[in-house]
Amino acid sequence: MDKTAHVRTARDSISTPSGITKVKFLRTTSLIIRELLNADRAEIDSMKRECALIEKGRLHIHLNTERNKYYYSLYSEEDGSETSLNNDMERIYRLARRDFLQLRIKQTESGCRRFSRLLNSIETACEEDRLRRKLLRYSEADLDLCRILFTEEQNEWIEQPYTPNPYHQNNLRYCTDAAFPVRSKSEGILGSGLECFGLPFRYDDIVRINRRGSSDRPFKDSYFADFKVPNLCGGITVHEHFGALHLNGYGDNALQKISDYTNFDIYEIPGRKVTRDEVTWSLESDILNPVRLHKTLIRILLPGKGL
Repeated sequence: MDKTAHVRTARDSISTPSGITKVKFLRTTSLIIRELLNADRAEIDSMKRECALIEKGRLHIHLNTERNKYYYSLYSEEDGSETSLNNDMERIYRLARRDFLQLRIKQTESGCRRFSRLLNSIETACEEDRLRRKLLRYSEADLDLCRILFTEEQNEWIEQPYTPNPYHQNNLRYCTDAAFPVRSKSEGILGSGLECFGLPFRYDDIVRINRRGSSDRPFKDSYFADFKVPNLCGGITVHEHFGALHLNGYGDNALQKISDYTNFDIYEIPGRKVTRDEVTWSLESDILNPVRLHKTLIRILLPGKGL
């Protein structure tokens, strides 16, 4: 039994230092946005509440070509003035997220209206292209897209160190496309899919089961989840891949694990329980079929959106 394991963060799973795999994320943004058209109006209200807590004004980005350096400023729409923000990165990221959320709100509202009226895909592509260009602009300006796409709580989770399952580390014989070590070929395919979306993830991280004060007891007090992924609904998705159902007892253990996940409390972000929709799983057939693999990835990114 090999019990050596080094400390990681979810950011270790991102293959580029800027925080998101730029090209691959931009290629798949349209797929994510198409699924967002089916999102509940409550998600739009949540984004509007978050915007209301951020100061008004626009983030302006300037490139000094002589120094080859980017400068950031706050543009006031009331009087047209600009205030330098070069020494205040927290405000820069808050304003960038507000700008991103405002565009995403407009796009989602417009998309929902188009979905209800069955408008054609050409108009949808125009909205999606605006969002892609905005994200590309931020990426080219050396801004970390994780801090724009995800909430502050999610980003704290991304940066928080964790220790992967220390048992049988020598069984990590497979790798994702970005050379992240995993235990099985199917997990490598799933991990590569998450990398394609450009999302940070934790692999083989502990899940602690919390009792609700009742006499009921979980089958186990803790497990090691195959993947934990920040989702676009503000939480963390806990995903299990069950790839060995042909083994004796494997199916029973899988059912017990999912039962504990859904019947007891799990906290990945303080004060926010992992919802039942945020507990997802896949089988071998879901990974080997490209269409079902894509649906699995969307289910991880947008849990509970009716897929």
